[in-house]
Amino acid sequence: MQSPLLSFSVCDDTMEQRLRDKIAIVTGAGRGIGKGVALRLAREGAHVVIAEYDPGTAQQTAQEVQALGVSAMPYPVDLSDVSQIPPMVDAVVRAFGRIDILVNNAGRVQTKPMLDLTEEDWDRIVSVNQRGLFFCLQAVARQMIAQIPEEIRNSDRAPHSFGKIVNFSSVAGRSGRPNSTHYAATKAAVISITRSAALALARYNINVNAVCPGIVLTAMWQEIDQANQLMRGLEPGEWIRRSIETVPLKRAAQPEDIAAAVAFLCSPDADYITGQALNVDGGLEMD
Repeated sequence: MQSPLLSFSVCDDTMEQRLRDKIAIVTGAGRGIGKGVALRLAREGAHVVIAEYDPGTAQQTAQEVQALGVSAMPYPVDLSDVSQIPPMVDAVVRAFGRIDILVNNAGRVQTKPMLDLTEEDWDRIVSVNQRGLFFCLQAVARQMIAQIPEEIRNSDRAPHSFGKIVNFSSVAGRSGRPNSTHYAATKAAVISITRSAALALARYNINVNAVCPGIVLTAMWQEIDQANQLMRGLEPGEWIRRSIETVPLKRAAQPEDIAAAVAFLCSPDADYITGQALNVDGGLEMD
């Protein structure tokens, strides 16, 4: 299902326009980190497709993107249903003519002891975090390759970057989590998918990287806190406070902290970076 394209003509000159007139898809951009990424890319000049499960939040983010002086396209999509992904890519190409950037941010989380997990729990998390992410990457990568001139596409190496893909992993994918085993497994898989895709797309000079956030003050972390209240008998906010104490920089991230790293990886400044998983976590993980 496609929502109308929103367009605006005034440019925001308060930030360097590293992504001027690039076409970016950001999945899960209706709230939290994804919304922060969409707004940051817009401030840097990109036109943004808000690929989001919730039509209402997709429309709200699109309006905020539009207010920054670029075009916005809200596109309601359920990435757990991979049959919805090719039509989304086709709709974006019809609207904008190409795709330059994909930020694979959409994801689900669940806090539940490993021994209590069911097949339904496992499949629900994997369907978006791993399966949906991969097939979105695959569909967009095919489009990016199709946009490359044939003589370059058929050569051994493209002379410059022809696309940027940033996948969302997590510090949970670095070290595992006993009370969100399935979530951690999907985030470890994202790092592996990123490396494999970077190798597969290197000949086309399409950069594929991942970011691994730590504690971020979003609704998702509120859900984690609430689950730990029930599991551990904690007071509201106690799990977040305890978690922040383990961060060397002694603070949680804001969505803008993560968005800044994503914008860098989407920019020409990162043309020689591919296959990397960047921790954006205040020092929680140092590998």
